[in-house]
Amino acid sequence: MIQFLVGFAFYLTFFAAQGSIGTIMQMAALLVTAVAAVYALVIRRFEPAPLSVAEIVMYLLGIDYVFMGVFGEGNAVLLSMAFLTTVIAMSIVCRSTSLEALLDICGRVALAGIVTIVLVDHQGAATALASGLHGGRGGIVRFTPLGLHPDLTGYVFGACTWLMARRAVLASSFFERVAMMGGMLAACLFVLAASSRSGLIALVVSSGVAVFIEYGFVRLFSLRWVRIASVLAVIVGLAFASKIGAFITTMLELDSNLRGVSSGGTGRTELWARGVATFFQDPLMFLFGGGFRSSNPDVIGFSTESSYISILLDSGAFFGAAVILVFWYAPLKALKIVPRAERHGSRLILLPSLMTFLIVESVFNRYLLAIGNPASLMSLLILLSLSLRPNAERGGSAVPQWTPAQPTST
Repeated sequence: MIQFLVGFAFYLTFFAAQGSIGTIMQMAALLVTAVAAVYALVIRRFEPAPLSVAEIVMYLLGIDYVFMGVFGEGNAVLLSMAFLTTVIAMSIVCRSTSLEALLDICGRVALAGIVTIVLVDHQGAATALASGLHGGRGGIVRFTPLGLHPDLTGYVFGACTWLMARRAVLASSFFERVAMMGGMLAACLFVLAASSRSGLIALVVSSGVAVFIEYGFVRLFSLRWVRIASVLAVIVGLAFASKIGAFITTMLELDSNLRGVSSGGTGRTELWARGVATFFQDPLMFLFGGGFRSSNPDVIGFSTESSYISILLDSGAFFGAAVILVFWYAPLKALKIVPRAERHGSRLILLPSLMTFLIVESVFNRYLLAIGNPASLMSLLILLSLSLRPNAERGGSAVPQWTPAQPTST
């Protein structure tokens, strides 16, 4: 039941950008997460464990948000309390469900989100991809599934790619493997159709982590289905190299003045400099931050276009640096909790690659620390659960394993 509730909460956030209903979906997702935590307490499936460093950082950050929200405007206090409540609920869920099970849930929810978009918004994806096939005549149409911003589309479905890739590797049935591989292909096409260059860059970097650090190049290509897919990809790539190159150049607008390779990161460098200047100009903001979502464009007048600048503006120098370090340490932590010789066969395979994708993509977008979209909500839960696991050399488990009580005879 707990796993179902958590998965349902994640699924609801796929509709978070659906106009007026989006806010309702976000609130419902957070409410369902809290219900999952309460249910774990009621049935006593919650096992106490010491707070991890990541949890302490997030708790203190939530308290700081609430404190700063008192002096903010609008619904700043309510948003801050929602963040803190969500972190507390996730801490309880992490102590009632294993990290492996949570990753399984995320992978299946990612596939459900892909199927939903294919069913209700496949025409938008086809239109976006067709604009690249036609050489961009009439302009590139960036894919916005279910109303998601193109940059957020790259972030969400890039993360979904790794969640489904893990299930494809671990799948015991042929049907599940095919379904997950199809979902991976669709997710990558969504990233491309959204013309999300940051998402593609993060996918390439995290793929390098997967091949050369996690699984191993030789072991990876010992899998028959990987060899077959690679051979087919090479054949198709060589046969249509010029057309594929022209399509990618058009879709990503590499030759344009506004979004090309000489555009200063699509104007991001100027926005980064402006964000850094804003951070240092106010001593109170430098120390404590402005509060949850205080770095939103409608508040400061511009988009930071970087999660790290947004986190510093929201959280201040000390809490902000702590949050950033917690996320940056996550890929290393994911590698440390599994012995090197066992990584390729571990149920935590591709977790370091997922966390690498998130921190690389967040250089260019501002969604790393949030609770209103599926990738951010899932990554926060995974981060907290990951922080509770001991390193491989320590052995044991930071969270006692819960087993259902056996019925007794009368």
